[in-house]
Amino acid sequence: MIRMRVRLVRALPFFIVLGVGFWLWHESRVFALARPGYVGPEVWPRAVLVLLIASAVVGAVQALVRGIDEGSASALIKSATRTVGREGEVEADLQIEAGDPSTRRPLWAGIGIVLLLGFVVIIPYLGFTLTTFLLMFGVILCAGYQRPLIAGVTAALGTLAFFVIFQRLVYVSLPLGVGPFKELSITLMAAIGVR
Repeated sequence: MIRMRVRLVRALPFFIVLGVGFWLWHESRVFALARPGYVGPEVWPRAVLVLLIASAVVGAVQALVRGIDEGSASALIKSATRTVGREGEVEADLQIEAGDPSTRRPLWAGIGIVLLLGFVVIIPYLGFTLTTFLLMFGVILCAGYQRPLIAGVTAALGTLAFFVIFQRLVYVSLPLGVGPFKELSITLMAAIGVR
C-alpha cells in the first residue's frame, strides 16, 4: 500500500501535465479556421500538445512502474566503484558534471533574462527580424562565446532560418516593425517569396 502511494505521488505531476494537455487540446478547437485542403492554425499547437501528452504518459508509466528503491542508485554506484578502487575518479567525474562553481556567471544569466524581456518589449517596433538577431547575438555573447564576428554570423543565420520557417512553413504573421524596420522586414519577405 505504501509503495503504491509513493508511486502515485511520483506520477502525480505527470497526471497534472496530462490533464492540462487534454484541456488545451479541447480549447484549441477555437483555432479551427482553415479552409478545406489547407493547414489551419490549430495544427502547430496541437502538434506540440501531442508531444506534451506523449511525454506525460511515458513519465507517468515510468513513475508507476519504477520501484521505490531505484532512486538510491548513487549509493550503489559509490559502493561498486569503491570495490574497484576508482571512487576518486568517479567523484571527479560527478563534480565535472555538476559544474564548477567558479565558472558560473550569474550576472550574465541576469543579462540574458533582461534580453528576453527586452525582446518582448521592442519586437513591435523593430520587427521580428532585427529583434531576433539582437536577441540571438546577445545570448551567444552572454553564454561566453568570445568571437563576436562568428556570433553575429550565427545569429544572422539563425534569424534567417526562423524567419523562413515562420513565413514559409508555419505561415505565422510576424511583427514587421515600424518605419525603416518595416521596410527591412518587407524586403526580406519579398526575397523569400512571401507577399
